[in-house]
Amino acid sequence: GGGGNGRSGFRSFVVVKHAKHGFMLLEATKARKGRLFQLPGGHVDQEELAAHGEREACRVAAARELVEETGLDMRENMHRLVPVDMEAMGEKGSKLNASRRRYYRLDINDSDSVEDITTGPGGSFRGRRLATPLSMEDFRLCLSHEHTGFKFERDGAAAAEAVAQHSGGYNKQAVLLIEGLRDV
Repeated sequence: GGGGNGRSGFRSFVVVKHAKHGFMLLEATKARKGRLFQLPGGHVDQEELAAHGEREACRVAAARELVEETGLDMRENMHRLVPVDMEAMGEKGSKLNASRRRYYRLDINDSDSVEDITTGPGGSFRGRRLATPLSMEDFRLCLSHEHTGFKFERDGAAAAEAVAQHSGGYNKQAVLLIEGLRDV
């Protein structure tokens, strides 16, 4: 997703982990790739960059994309979006950082379950719906039209593999690094 006011070269993604259920993965269906899973996230807008500077703009964009795509609203609780220092994770982390992708960790629990349909960009409810996970846990998100469902995945390596098709494989690498796992 993303606002229409010009994209910067940066992208922000959120690795959401539920205390009991594991990684939250969004399902999408793409014309070329078919069904795939994604991390919440997307482009940082030029306007956000101008207003906040790189560091804060990337976090603001992460919060915006998260609420647009899932209904999880961290805009008043920005401290919950914990920046991941990819530079500190060796060569692979530096490569991710150089690709202008920024990652945040968000720990959630049952109290974060979305109770109401939230509005999308421009205050519209169009195409938005409450959904329960394909993996059947008792938790709800408010999904945007771009996602067909979501699931939780307890296993870090399996979560990384599930998002391998998304964002040129970078997000798979990010999940592996964040979880301290080696690529197999």
